[in-house]
Amino acid sequence: MSDTEKKYTGKNGISFTRSDIAEEIKGIDAYTKEYGGVDSYTTDQAATICELIWHTIQKLGLDPTDREDFFEILKCIFRFELINFRGYEHGRFLLAPNHVSEFDGLIFGTIIPDMLVVAKSDWIQNPRLNCMIEKLFALTAVIRKDNASGMNVLRSCIEHFNGTENAAVTIFVQQTIADIDRTIAADVASGAYHIARKASAEIIPVYCEQVSTEAPTRIVFGDPIHCEDKDAFGEEWLKSERAMRDSISSPAARPPILCEKHRKPISERDF
Repeated sequence: MSDTEKKYTGKNGISFTRSDIAEEIKGIDAYTKEYGGVDSYTTDQAATICELIWHTIQKLGLDPTDREDFFEILKCIFRFELINFRGYEHGRFLLAPNHVSEFDGLIFGTIIPDMLVVAKSDWIQNPRLNCMIEKLFALTAVIRKDNASGMNVLRSCIEHFNGTENAAVTIFVQQTIADIDRTIAADVASGAYHIARKASAEIIPVYCEQVSTEAPTRIVFGDPIHCEDKDAFGEEWLKSERAMRDSISSPAARPPILCEKHRKPISERDF
């Protein structure tokens, strides 16, 4: 069966293929090129693409406010292959993916239920974007290199975990879009380690290829990270990420295509 014939199914049983949304995928590609690549959107541009995805879901008779329907469309657009995915619907999990696309927040916000995503403040402050996202998953804002903001994030994550027995949080521990090969342990935010300890949550490293409409996007889930202290967390996370990337085969993992800003070492950036 070709990729265009593969069936995807929404929550209400409606099935569809990539052929059914071919024009919408072309539209996403056109916006991507216009906006400079999947790592370079402004929040207004992200809202435009999110609206296109929203209308695509409605066109198929699905519910754009339903997390499962939204993720099924993303699976179809980007041909996700979930590797070592264990559901993660029962228990407390802190997902710690690499960050190579402005789509990453949508992916990990909708991949499992009861998710809180730690996102840059622009995402929460943009009403056009946030009016859609708030129907799908929870957000808390972080201002990079701001200690007070970091404490607010910690409190929000703990409150989210404490609200239910089954909950998840996503933190992009690189704190910005970057290639893991240009990331060092000192760049990795240790706040995820503190949150997981306080909430008795498992830290699950995840490696996600940069999304593409032209090739499958492989998402690999790793074994939980166990380390003795926060100073070891960065090294353990990077070790896990590189091992997961190297485990991708037939073909090997695609290197991310990043703009000049996102190719710079994280320590040299003006966020």
